Amino acid sequence: MIQPEETVLVALSGGPDSCALLHALCRLRKRLSCRVVAAHVHHGLRGKDADADAEHAAALAEALHVSFHLSRVDVRAHARKGKLSLEAAARELRYRQLAEAAAEMKADRIATGHTADDQAETVLLNLLRGAGGDGLTGIWPVRGDIIRPLLGVTHAEVLDYCRACGLSHRTDASNADLRFSRNRIRHEVLPLLKTLQPEVVPALCRTASLLREDREVLEPLSGAILDRLSDYAPAGLSLYLSDLDALPLGLRRRVIRAAIARVRGDLDGVDMERVDAVVRLAGEGRAGKRVELPGGLTAKRSYDVLIFSMAKRVKASLSSQRTLPVPGTLDLPEVGLRLTARRFRSLKVRDDRNQAALDEAKLTLPLLVRARRPGDRFVPLGMKTEKKLQDFFVDAQVPREERARVPLVLSGDEIVWVVGHRISDRYKVTGKTRRTVRLKVTPLESTSEARHAGTQ
Repeated sequence: MIQPEETVLVALSGGPDSCALLHALCRLRKRLSCRVVAAHVHHGLRGKDADADAEHAAALAEALHVSFHLSRVDVRAHARKGKLSLEAAARELRYRQLAEAAAEMKADRIATGHTADDQAETVLLNLLRGAGGDGLTGIWPVRGDIIRPLLGVTHAEVLDYCRACGLSHRTDASNADLRFSRNRIRHEVLPLLKTLQPEVVPALCRTASLLREDREVLEPLSGAILDRLSDYAPAGLSLYLSDLDALPLGLRRRVIRAAIARVRGDLDGVDMERVDAVVRLAGEGRAGKRVELPGGLTAKRSYDVLIFSMAKRVKASLSSQRTLPVPGTLDLPEVGLRLTARRFRSLKVRDDRNQAALDEAKLTLPLLVRARRPGDRFVPLGMKTEKKLQDFFVDAQVPREERARVPLVLSGDEIVWVVGHRISDRYKVTGKTRRTVRLKVTPLESTSEARHAGTQ
């Protein structure tokens, strides 16, 4: 969780868990060769009690010789604006402020005081909501730059630590309010379950740990299958339905979730009901039918493909002709794509719709990239005569609204690759080829850090 010479920012609420975490890290900082700082987020709730929490956090940081950062947010206003619950709004603002504090204090990690009890509560809450395996993974010990050092420690052990060290802490009265589902789990459901299984908390934590291990295998597998079954359409991403339908249902759901995450950048608000609606669209829907997903994402069935697209990306076409250096990279923000060109001596050709291998000796460099123009023609791979690009799109069942957004890669004035579809037969790799130029298309989103979905 912590590497030597790193700075760790502790999210210090003033409660027992966060106070114990800060105290313990301060005792360990020489052994860990790390620097420890702290930050408190005042949520603008609970009046004078919240003010007292902030004062207690500041006093503890001072006593432990720790730099301290205080920020204030208006949770109620944020909840109204975003139509969120107070809990969700507070969590969103809290992590936003912690990230800003970490940047200001040059911290490498953000440590939160979540314990094994928090993990057990999260697993039970998600189970009651009907979550699948991913939801039951609970709180992750490490999620990006966020770490949870106390996740293997119970809340009772934290209280024992505070008593043993003479460590004072604040108590949030709202944690006893049974109107909140988590509090009912904490004060009613878990105590009842302990009468049946005294070790229910470690048992639930073990379940979450096992499912995290499974997810670490299944997530890369789903991503690899998505790469094989999809094209990076200019408006987002398209999945080939015949290939998708051949997958077992559980894997089909995972590939659809992976497609949504890849286009949107996260899975926030995408529940199982929405995923199953897309599964039904893929299996039974008619061309033109669509499913609206959170965050402006649409899944639309068109011929033999399922297209995931973000409304904000819909543009008329590429704005101008560009140059693609070899080797080099070209970003096409209008259509949300990135083109990469590299030279290779190997003649092995990967069967992938998102890559193209061309005979370098036949090319005029640098390559050019533009949108289609009236009268465009090329020789599709496997053919010997030219074909109108318009006819190629019709035969390939490319939706009319997508055609102007498909980039074309040219050598001089000849089309060598209709991106994501077909190369020109004139530029294919043969037994006489000595060097190849490999082109690859990826979504621009894959080059930026996606937000962490499900952060607790």
